[in-house]
Amino acid sequence: MWWWLLLVALATAKRAPTPQEPVIEEVNAKQLERLLDEKDYVAVFWYARSCTTCDHVLQELEKIDDDTDSFGVDFVKINDKRLAKQYGISKFPALTYFREKEPIIYEGDLTEEDDVLEFLTSLEAMDLPDRIEEVNARILEKIVQDTEFVAVLFCPDTSSCSRGGVTKPECKKCVKVLQELENIDDEADQLGIGFVKLNDEALAEEYNLGELPALVYYRHQIPIIYEGELTKEEDVLEWLVQHKSTGDEEDIIEDVTSKTLSTLINSVDNLVVLFYDHGDRDSMLILDELETIDDDCDKYGIQFVKIDDESAAEEFGLDSLPTIVYFEKGLPNVYDGDLKKEEMLLEWLVQQLEKDEIEDVTDEMLDKLIKDTKLLAVLFYDNDDRKSQRVLNELENIDDECDQLGIVFVKIDNEDEAKEYGIEKIPSLVYFESGIPTLYQGNLEDEDKVLKWFEHQAKHDEIEDVTDEMLDIIVDKFQYVAVLFYDKDQKKSQKVLTELENIDDECDQNGIAFVKIDDDNEAKEKGIDVIPSLVFFEKKIPHVYEGDLLKEDDLLGWLLHQKRHAEIPEVTDEMMDYLIETIDYLAVLFYDKDDKQDIRVLNELENIDDDLEKEGIVIVRIDNKAEAKEFGIDHLPTLLYFEDQIPALYEGDLMNEDEVLEWLIEQKNTATIEEVTDEILEDLIEEHEYVVVYFSGQCEEGEKCDNILDELENIDDELDETGIVFVTTEDLAFAKKHGIKTFPKLVFFRNKEPMVYSGDIDDEDEVLAWITDEDTLEIPDRIEEVNTRMLDKILAENDHVVVFFYKEGDKKSQKILQELENIDDECEEQDVDFVKTSDEGIVKEYDLPSLPALAFYRHRFRDFYTGDLMHEEAILDWVLHLQHANPDVIESVDRKTLQVLINDVEHLAVFFYDDKCGEECDEILEELETIDDDTDQYGIQFVKSKDAKLAAEVGIFSFPALVYYETGVPIMYDGNLLDESEVLEWMMAQKNDASIEEIDRDTLFKYIETKEFLAVVFYKEEDPDSPRILRHIELIDDEAAEYGIKIVKMRDRLMAKKYGFRDPPGLTYFRKGKFINYDGDIDDEEEILDWLTDPENMELTDHIEKINRKMFDKIRHRSDYVAVFLYSSDCKQCPRVLLEVEHIDDEADAAGINFVKVDDKKMAKEFGVFALPAILFFKLGSKEPVIYAGDLYDEQQILQWLLTQKDPSGDVIEAMEGEDLLDIIENEEAVAVYFWDKSQCDVCTSRETKRKHKHHATSEEEKQNSTEGHDNEDCEQCGQILEELENIDDDCERHGIMFVKTQDLKIAEKYGATDFPVLMYFEEGIGGMFEGDLGEEEEVLQWLITQRTEDRIELITRVMLESLVEDTQYLAVYFYKQNCHICEQILEDLESIDDECDVYGIHLVRIQDPQLAKRYSIKTFPALVYFRNGNPLLFEGDLQNEQSVLEWLIDDDNRELADEIESVNERMLARLLNESPLLAVFFYDEDCPECGEILEQLEDIDGEADLFGIDFVKICSAEAAAEHGLHSLPALMYFRKQVPMIYDGDLTQADRVLDWLTSQDVFEIKNEIEEVNRKMLDKLLDENEFVAVFFYEAHSEESRIITEKLENIDSETDNFDITFVKMADPRYARKWGVIQLPAIVYFRRRFPSIYRGDLRSETDVLEWLRKNRFRQPELNIFMYALVAISIAFVTYTAFLLQCFKSQPQTVVVHPKQP
Repeated sequence: MWWWLLLVALATAKRAPTPQEPVIEEVNAKQLERLLDEKDYVAVFWYARSCTTCDHVLQELEKIDDDTDSFGVDFVKINDKRLAKQYGISKFPALTYFREKEPIIYEGDLTEEDDVLEFLTSLEAMDLPDRIEEVNARILEKIVQDTEFVAVLFCPDTSSCSRGGVTKPECKKCVKVLQELENIDDEADQLGIGFVKLNDEALAEEYNLGELPALVYYRHQIPIIYEGELTKEEDVLEWLVQHKSTGDEEDIIEDVTSKTLSTLINSVDNLVVLFYDHGDRDSMLILDELETIDDDCDKYGIQFVKIDDESAAEEFGLDSLPTIVYFEKGLPNVYDGDLKKEEMLLEWLVQQLEKDEIEDVTDEMLDKLIKDTKLLAVLFYDNDDRKSQRVLNELENIDDECDQLGIVFVKIDNEDEAKEYGIEKIPSLVYFESGIPTLYQGNLEDEDKVLKWFEHQAKHDEIEDVTDEMLDIIVDKFQYVAVLFYDKDQKKSQKVLTELENIDDECDQNGIAFVKIDDDNEAKEKGIDVIPSLVFFEKKIPHVYEGDLLKEDDLLGWLLHQKRHAEIPEVTDEMMDYLIETIDYLAVLFYDKDDKQDIRVLNELENIDDDLEKEGIVIVRIDNKAEAKEFGIDHLPTLLYFEDQIPALYEGDLMNEDEVLEWLIEQKNTATIEEVTDEILEDLIEEHEYVVVYFSGQCEEGEKCDNILDELENIDDELDETGIVFVTTEDLAFAKKHGIKTFPKLVFFRNKEPMVYSGDIDDEDEVLAWITDEDTLEIPDRIEEVNTRMLDKILAENDHVVVFFYKEGDKKSQKILQELENIDDECEEQDVDFVKTSDEGIVKEYDLPSLPALAFYRHRFRDFYTGDLMHEEAILDWVLHLQHANPDVIESVDRKTLQVLINDVEHLAVFFYDDKCGEECDEILEELETIDDDTDQYGIQFVKSKDAKLAAEVGIFSFPALVYYETGVPIMYDGNLLDESEVLEWMMAQKNDASIEEIDRDTLFKYIETKEFLAVVFYKEEDPDSPRILRHIELIDDEAAEYGIKIVKMRDRLMAKKYGFRDPPGLTYFRKGKFINYDGDIDDEEEILDWLTDPENMELTDHIEKINRKMFDKIRHRSDYVAVFLYSSDCKQCPRVLLEVEHIDDEADAAGINFVKVDDKKMAKEFGVFALPAILFFKLGSKEPVIYAGDLYDEQQILQWLLTQKDPSGDVIEAMEGEDLLDIIENEEAVAVYFWDKSQCDVCTSRETKRKHKHHATSEEEKQNSTEGHDNEDCEQCGQILEELENIDDDCERHGIMFVKTQDLKIAEKYGATDFPVLMYFEEGIGGMFEGDLGEEEEVLQWLITQRTEDRIELITRVMLESLVEDTQYLAVYFYKQNCHICEQILEDLESIDDECDVYGIHLVRIQDPQLAKRYSIKTFPALVYFRNGNPLLFEGDLQNEQSVLEWLIDDDNRELADEIESVNERMLARLLNESPLLAVFFYDEDCPECGEILEQLEDIDGEADLFGIDFVKICSAEAAAEHGLHSLPALMYFRKQVPMIYDGDLTQADRVLDWLTSQDVFEIKNEIEEVNRKMLDKLLDENEFVAVFFYEAHSEESRIITEKLENIDSETDNFDITFVKMADPRYARKWGVIQLPAIVYFRRRFPSIYRGDLRSETDVLEWLRKNRFRQPELNIFMYALVAISIAFVTYTAFLLQCFKSQPQTVVVHPKQP
């Protein structure tokens, strides 16, 4: 009984279903595209049809398919060579990993599936430049385990955030944080810190992170949460770096890479780096010692790292290791103490922290600093020189001051580096500004003078003085350099220099480096005889300025013109010689600038200068008759072309610039026989070993001599390949010197020795054979020197060749050559060629072990001589032995030989192996050796190679492997390599494989009529590539036949031309008589087969395609939706049903449903169909089809059923019109509107329906010429486009874009849409027009997403522009035209300032409307017009400099309008408040009847307000007014440094408004010295008796410090009734006698007094002002006292006179008197 139970158990086990193994899903191009759109992480395995390695690799990768799924990585495979090439895949198999559509190609071993899985789930693979990668929880877990340092940004789930995650506050914050942190992603990567983001609120809640976004930092899987502000990315990066070591369990010095080190130097202030060698014992001992001070360094805030990278050490100029370098804020300082004494090192590091000293650098460090640092001072010194030490000690005292000036100060002890800059005297000081050096000429021991010189250099832009070596460095480094050659002792040079200093800043702003040089020798080298002179170098090409150097404005205009416009530069003879040596392709026009005809020629050639630049040809001109004569030029103008220093003479019409351009391009692109003069010919013969000269004599076009020259042109290429120069000349003097009297004559100069050709000069083949014949080339008694081209030719043509490879100039090689010369003749006697070569790159090209090397080539197979190269006899024996030896083994070949064999040998078998396969390979080789002779007999050459790189090119990654090449086409053997008989049979089968049928014309026409699918290969019998191409196509002949495609070949050139191939090869595909031509890679047979069997190529539009079973399988795999009409030939009703179904074929195609018919009963039964006819519908991915059960005679019902099966939801773009549409455009955040004209489409549809019912086919040619094709275009532009756009409706909705369609032509007209269909995108009412192909829905979607997510410059119409000009205060319009390369380039640059324009309230748009451009005086494109409140202003600067465009747009002078108060918007007002110290703003609204009158009054004082430095603007916005507390309008608010004051007077009285604006009470700001302009100061001086003015320099550190101190006494001066103001106007200061700034001037009733004391002492300043203020009152008291004393004196005198005068005596009358 037990055996019965056993049988049952076995049967049950057999019937039990096996679990399904994981299978990597197959996709086509469309599916892959869709997958990349929908999935963030996709791995794509690319394979080829005939690739056995692909199958093996696929089996391995299937094992990790489930694992990749669990990590959120979709794994698919695809066989599509055309698509693969688009992603850079040329070898199969291959793996591409797409991260958010960004591809990265896997470079490892695909057979190691674990490595592949590690790559796909690693942080490095997911890394995108400047992007923080999004991961899921599973990937995060793996990354945290695998990566030492990971920063994780937790954000809310995007599904919980509406419209792409930007509505909820936390979503908005996350987006902002993400944008900031993206800026440090690359730096974090370089520091070894992974940075990812995770949208998983559940996981965040599990970790209890609280409010999102949050940043968690894992160090060795230990998390820490960042508590700071996430939008400050620099703080985040610093925190990440600081906490790297806090997660370490053991404290060791961190090892870093070169890239990480670079990031640390830039981001860490104090960094110590140990450069060491892990294999060096001293390095490791010192490392152990230094580990003890790592913690101490951490305490002091010094980060300590180590690096084991020799190249990194070399980059910093470190010759010996180990070495310590300390970086302080990026500046390196090399420690020169004893590294074994770690305490001394720590003490030195602490000293570096506490005191500043000039850092010592290496030459490499110096080069890096010059490149990266704007202001740099370099002291070249000698450490052993006493004077250098004295200078160094003095200059150490000003190091801190240099830091304050922003000057980096370093020193270098390197005499060679000093010489590079032309410095001969040590010590010397060089100052570099933006890489341009200036040599200090003063006393280096006077540090104060040095510091003043530094200050002067930093604050004032002057033309730098350079040495000749410095000049060479600058010209090589900078694209545009202006050089003034001058003599500092010459008066004229001094005058010129003074003038040119005025334009130095403008040159800097325009990217032109301006330097001067006082060096007569350098001037002479450049051919400059007159001093001063100016030369402008444009990309190293010199232009000599011929104008007046004293007119600096003219010179500046010339420099800018030279920079922006390509002109033929004028050069000297010395410059020309330099250019001939350094420029590969150079054209030189010799002319006389005083000759009118020459100038006309020059003007014509200027027209082709740009074209020549595109072709890489430099053209210059020279006015020098003596130099022309040296080239044998007697007649001017003449054009010479130099290539590899070999000149060619142009003999055509120089006035015909097109002919000149064609000739120059022909000279560059093709090998032509150059026309030379006698003088040029002598130089060529002197410089070149082999020169062939065709002496034509005086020869006119059409003569025999000219015809011979044309024939000889056919062999010029072959001679070039062998390194032989071929020229022609009509000059006779040189010919006669060599005894040549009859012409034409051909002479071959070998090492200057002439050999006259005596054969038939008309036969170019005979001439070529003679020139390249060994007897002709051979130089008696010498081993011939050959170049690599000649060597390849010799190896190809000779069976036995000895080659001596050596380095030119090597003394040892020269001695060896002397010995080898002794056996040269013996080798030649034995028919062994002996040559030598010393070309550059021969070691790599010929895979040589070292130089010198001696190799013997036998039938291309080589052996190296390993003995003593000085023993020539031993070498001769070795050569003769190898020559006669007959090896009976499979010969090993090097890479170069193998490549030659693949190209040249028709039947070649290559056994690829490597050292790892060991005994297995030895065993296989032993077996294969037995068939080596057999393969030789059958004409198959058998070799072996260890070249893994070449094997990888044909898809071989595992060894051993056997590949058979036929005419260069590889076929891989997939059988048993140990079975040599099977291997030989396989090779024979490949060799004898049947070829493609050859047909003639009659057969072609017959096949076109009878064959449904016919592929014709047109080829040229004489073309050497034809066998290879035909072999490729033979490999797919059988498989194509399975699809019903007949492949034939044809060598009829006339028929090839008829079908579009003037120069075969080419492939034409006939489908039922109609042809298309193949435009892909004709060498790729799989790509050809894919193209032939592509359903789109096999399909014809007039009827449903009939296909076979194999073709159906392909279509089903490649198409998303397939409808199949199943029928049989013996079915009576099938034809009638088919007739009806044909009517809906095109509609089905338009809906994306592939409709085919199959006559296959067996296949019908497999799908469950037993009654025919039937219609089946297949969806991609579904196993079973849906069978149609309705009326087969109702085509509309069938069509509706098909459409329903395709899309049951039936989503369509919503239609809108009228006010509803306008409302959406104005109010919706983002809306796309498709304007179309359905009436036009209906006409087309009816016409198409009538056409279908005719049921007759037209030929390809008739269809192209019929008018019907033109009529159908409009229909395609309506219906088909709409159907395409339906596909992206859902995608638009996901990105927050509303998509609608409309036929409302009035609204279309409102927005300038006249040609239909058209798509416009509106964002908050502002529209932009799509200018691409509406039929490419993916392109449309990408454009809409870009418009939604990025702020792009909108394309508008004329109508939209007119509306914007009326409604927009500040509008910049970029006018450009189609097919203008420079326009597109400038537009791309302007995109970078679009956001800044928005910030300033300037709306930037673009328009293509040449007619409208004329209205604004635009004659050339592109152009930019700036509308300020409707007033246009044309930009006349350089549009290629987008920063200068932005500066021009925001410049107040351009913003302001004459005699008009500018209207601003909220953004511009905010900007003005930040930038304008004095701003008057008139707030009003639209419902203000009196505002017009007020504005008219205020317009009258706008100009005067400007004079006082007050910006006057108006804004019509109640919201903006409310923000500043204004709720009653109109109102005037005055902002003084953003401090507002409201005017409460009558706004209609403009004079009072102006008085208020300029009054001192309003103007003054407490505790601050007010800034004034000239007008305001004049007003203050008129209105105030006492005014103190502080004149200062803008951007001066000293002025800033003094200002801060003087602010402290502003209130005290107010108490003294002194108005204290400041003014940054040096020119106005000079008016009052102030020359040195800063300075204080005190005005008493406009009379100035200058303060002479210390401005830094504010108490002294205040005391001086007090004394000046009260000096007049003191004088008045004194005067009053004097008056009082005088009055007192007068009074006292009067008193005395009055009180003490004598009494008068009484007169007694005598009695006698009467």
